[in-house]
Amino acid sequence: MLKKYFISCFIGILYYLLIMFTDISLSCPFRYLTGYLCPGCGVTTMFLALLNGDFAAARQANVFLFYTLPFLLASIILRDVYGKALARSLDRYVYPLYVIALLVFGITRNGLLVVNAFSL
Repeated sequence: MLKKYFISCFIGILYYLLIMFTDISLSCPFRYLTGYLCPGCGVTTMFLALLNGDFAAARQANVFLFYTLPFLLASIILRDVYGKALARSLDRYVYPLYVIALLVFGITRNGLLVVNAFSL
């Protein structure tokens, strides 16, 4: 269980070092092709800001993931701790709702879905 977290952290550290020393980072293929921000755009900027203790910049980079990242990380860790029963519940109910919320964020972030409460 700890091995996959170690590997993930190691890859993250290598990517951080690549960005810091070469200024090379992955670009978003969705944004390149469409011109729109994907729901995950700003994740690298958010993590770099968090590592520098700049919470305002991290929030601005991707507000949805900034607020839901602790929940997402906790659910992934608890999934491993509590086993199959919790994993099934998360897979069946929680993660699909999370993905839907992430997609709604991505749409509203680009101004493609404008809801006017007064026009209803």
